[in-house]
Parts: sequence; C-alpha cells; structure tokens
Amino acid sequence: MPSKSKKKDAQAASKKAEQKRKTKLVEDKTFGLKNKNKSKKVQDYVKSTTASVMGGGDRKKRVEEERKKQEKIARKAMKKAAEDERNALFNDALMATQKKTTTKLKGTSEAIGRDAASEANEKKGTSRAMKMMFQMDAKEMEDRLKEDPNYVRTLEDEVEAQRQKMFDDFKKSGKKGTPVTEETLKIWQDKKRKKRLEEAKKLVEAESRKKKGGKGLSVLSGRALYEYNKSLFKDDEAANDNETPESAVANKKVDSVDEVAEKVQSDLFLEGDDDDLDDLEDD
Repeated sequence: MPSKSKKKDAQAASKKAEQKRKTKLVEDKTFGLKNKNKSKKVQDYVKSTTASVMGGGDRKKRVEEERKKQEKIARKAMKKAAEDERNALFNDALMATQKKTTTKLKGTSEAIGRDAASEANEKKGTSRAMKMMFQMDAKEMEDRLKEDPNYVRTLEDEVEAQRQKMFDDFKKSGKKGTPVTEETLKIWQDKKRKKRLEEAKKLVEAESRKKKGGKGLSVLSGRALYEYNKSLFKDDEAANDNETPESAVANKKVDSVDEVAEKVQSDLFLEGDDDDLDDLEDD
C-alpha cells in the first residue's frame, strides 16, 4: 500500500502536469497573433482564452461565480423597481417633506445671527462686514477684518466703509445737520421747485431766440412743462360730461404742441422782455 507522502507527490506531479498542459494550450491558441502587446482587442482575446483554459478544470467554481453574479444583478433590479414604485405612489408627500426641511434649515440659518460663522451663512455669501456694521465703528471693523487672512473685500464692504468714514468726518467737523421736519421738508421742496422752474424758463427763452424759432416747448419734459405753466393742463369739466372716447381723441389731436408753444411764447414777451427784441438777428 503506497504511503501518504507518495500520494502527495503524485498529486503534486499531476497538478504540475495539468498546469503545464494548460499553459501549452493557451500558447497554441494565441500563437501567431499580431500586436499582442499593443492591440486592446488582441489582449482581451488572450485574457478570455487564458481564463477559459485555466478555469476549465474547476467547473463548480465557475458555476458558483456565475450564480452570484446573477443574484447581484437581480437584487439591483428589484431595488430599483421598489424605488420607482415608491416614488410613483408617494411623490407628492416626499416633495412636501423636502420643502418643509428646506424651510426649517433656512429659518435656523436666519436665527443664528450676524456673529455665527455657520456653513449656511457662508453658502449664502453674506458679507462679514455687513454683519459687523452695527456692532462697531469703521476703524474697529476694518482692523477686525484685516486680522482674517481668508477675508475678501466685497463691493458692499467698500460702500459701508465709505459711509462710515463720511459719518465720522461729519461728527469730527462739529457741524450740525438740518433736522428733517415737515417745515424743513416743505422749504426744501419749494426751493427745488423754483430752481426747476427757472431752468425751464431759461431753456424755453433760449429756444425762442433762435433764428427759426427753435423747438419751443418741445424741449421740456411733461413735468417741467406743467410746472412752467399749469394753465395748459386745465381740463374743461363741462366738456368731460358729454365727451365720448372718440371725441376725446379728436380733441387731443387738435391741441397740438405748436398751438401750446405759440401761447406760451406770447406770454413770455408780455412779461417785460420787450427790451430784448432789438437783439434778435434778422433772417
């Protein structure tokens, strides 16, 4: 009866012989192939041939690997089908839940405040200088921001710095600003109105002195023309009662700009500007 050591030697010799036979078979099947080290298609063929020959003796292993592969594919397909079915049934409910979650995160971010360097505020791109503008003066805020190496100055920061600088300069000058009351506002409005009226008069007079009469009142905007002569915009209340839309359009066409300009120009020369008539150049 052969000893165990002889049996092991015989099995090892058999495996070596089988391995040698398979290697020779692979060499025979891939013999003569061109570009074996360059062509990808040739390399794939050599790889598949080697795997087929080398694994030919272990059929059970190949079957097991194929079974596991198919089971994995089946599990993946079932999972996707379940997700699609769930989305089809509960899509509206899931969307509502996501919206509520987003709203909650937004509210949490707003409640954190100016001093928190939270991720939510960083994503929103909130300027750090804008967070600090009500908590310190311009110099202190600028010094604090310079300490941060990651700070990037934005346009809002520049505007706020300039505003703070102007405010500090005004305080140091000792000047007192005019308080805004109903009385001071009315004075300011009257002053602005008189200034616009004078500018409109000068513009119309300059146009009237041109050789060909200029553009007349057409150089004024509607607001400037109204402030210049409000009587041009008075409506006939009696006519409005019996006026139809068609007749209103017709009346507006009749009141042309040239007629209004002629009326205002005649008013100009009745206000004591007769002395300037001698200066007009003859055509």
